[in-house]
Amino acid sequence: MALGEPRDLPLPTAVGVGLLMIGAGLIGMTAGDLPGIAEQLAAPRWLMGVLGGGLVGCGWQGARSRFPGPAPRRAPPWIELVWFGVGGIALAYLSQLTRGADGVGEALWIGRVLNAAARVLFGIGIGIVVGWAAYEGSESRRRQR
Repeated sequence: MALGEPRDLPLPTAVGVGLLMIGAGLIGMTAGDLPGIAEQLAAPRWLMGVLGGGLVGCGWQGARSRFPGPAPRRAPPWIELVWFGVGGIALAYLSQLTRGADGVGEALWIGRVLNAAARVLFGIGIGIVVGWAAYEGSESRRRQR
């Protein structure tokens, strides 16, 4: 299978779960103080929210395609991704509640806990997706021989 060819099989369930974890981790990292790279890039919380929401939507769509039987009638995939992105922005906006002084003060203890848990979730999700990509790459090279 060449790089530009579409897959004939749906994504494995583990990869869908990995994408869900990455997206939820990005949204969760908007709680409390922003993590290192987002702070260094001066990334706004809404950007992390829309990226996280989009990744959650991709994982959700990947997991939904695995159900047996005919697919129920639903909106086009790109509209679902927009909905998830908007939901991510809303959750990132609500993360201001995890900071004191109306969102401009120091992080509250719950914000620090949510941020730390989200970092772990993000790391595990990245590991799953990178591991799957490495496996697929090695299988592709093996099939070409």
